[in-house]
Amino acid sequence: MEQAIKYKNMKKVYLSITLILVFSISSNAQITEMVQVEGGSFLMGNDYAVSQDESPEHKVTLSSFSIGKYEVTFEQFDRFCTSTGWKRPDDAQLGRGKNPVMNVSWESAVFYCNWLSKMEGIDKCYTVSRDSLATVVICNFDAVGYRLPTEAEWEFAAKGGNQSKGYAYSGSNNPNEVVWYAGNSGGRPQPVGTKKANELGIHDMSGNVREWCWDLYDKNYFKKSPEDNPTGPEKGVRRVYRGGGWSFRINYMRLTARETMGPNKSYGNVGFRVVKRP
Repeated sequence: MEQAIKYKNMKKVYLSITLILVFSISSNAQITEMVQVEGGSFLMGNDYAVSQDESPEHKVTLSSFSIGKYEVTFEQFDRFCTSTGWKRPDDAQLGRGKNPVMNVSWESAVFYCNWLSKMEGIDKCYTVSRDSLATVVICNFDAVGYRLPTEAEWEFAAKGGNQSKGYAYSGSNNPNEVVWYAGNSGGRPQPVGTKKANELGIHDMSGNVREWCWDLYDKNYFKKSPEDNPTGPEKGVRRVYRGGGWSFRINYMRLTARETMGPNKSYGNVGFRVVKRP
């Protein structure tokens, strides 16, 4: 009888260990769907846009990378906030869950990327420090962790990469097939992935929320940008965000449009998606 009780208790202990192990593996498993983007060359920018910072159109060659199939959602970002104690961004009573996260600063997106890398047990890309004036962020582009896309990576993926068909919007010439904007959103963001994907299988790059990129802003950067894997100017005070948003008119949905904001600022139409090495 004593041996039977011990054996029964051993089974309970073994079962507990198994459940803990399974939970640990699950909690560190990849929680972001990624799309492989094969490296290649494309023409970046727009010589005919009203905004002069989109020109000149210039050749860019990129190495392969992976990018989020969807924008980071409130559900995903709230998990980060719960885990770290980070303040949850305001959804302006427009809904959380599968809606794209918004009202997040560039700095918040950086910390999310490092947390996501830690969750998956891979090396983080960002080293963050603070001086008397600002938060200083250094990116190791050789690390395998998550980070924000460069402007060039974002535009290449939005245009369909090597599979591009030259659409006006990311995946179609008909904005209603691929874009949530002021003309069809009902005045609110929509759950990610509910519109048609682009040529690479990526959703919502023309519109839903606008998306932070890594790059500092320089209106003349395209005139001097290197051809291979550009990562933006070395100096600047504002960061770039790309794409269209649910409350903007259709002319803001063009794939070359550039907007900027301070890295510690947030806006109700700006979120992000992540990239990493393939």
